Amino acid sequence: MMLSLRGADEGFFDACERVLGLRPPRTPNTVAAAADGAIFWLGPDEWLYDGEQMVTVTDLRAALDGVHSAVVDVSASRKSIVVAGERAEQVMAKAATLDFTLAGLPVGTCAQTNIARTQGLIHRRAAQDFVIYVRPSFERYLRAWLADAARD
Repeated sequence: MMLSLRGADEGFFDACERVLGLRPPRTPNTVAAAADGAIFWLGPDEWLYDGEQMVTVTDLRAALDGVHSAVVDVSASRKSIVVAGERAEQVMAKAATLDFTLAGLPVGTCAQTNIARTQGLIHRRAAQDFVIYVRPSFERYLRAWLADAARD
């Protein structure tokens, strides 16, 4: 399940932690992750939750009652592609203009960027392990592009 989360006060952070089991990170481009989910920082008051928790929008909205916030189920808006293996960093560097070294994009961070002429959210889970979140209409294209880049 993917949820778009918007909010900014302590009540928002507390409710997210209570219901999702994770507190939205406040540091730009960071990720709060656990075995069953992750929350990505997208902006000063915007996050993306991707997880296996069986939480409904109604559950989270109930916990946020009276708190200035927004919760929207965006599960259909993104697909994930994993790029992993000994050359993952090199393949990613062909696709986007980010610095994919560990110093440039450390483990546990994320970045929104153009990747192979489409927009995506990139999460670095480990040294050679990335997840790219992309619109479903671009998934097939990006998979083919990355496969071609990996062959070079």
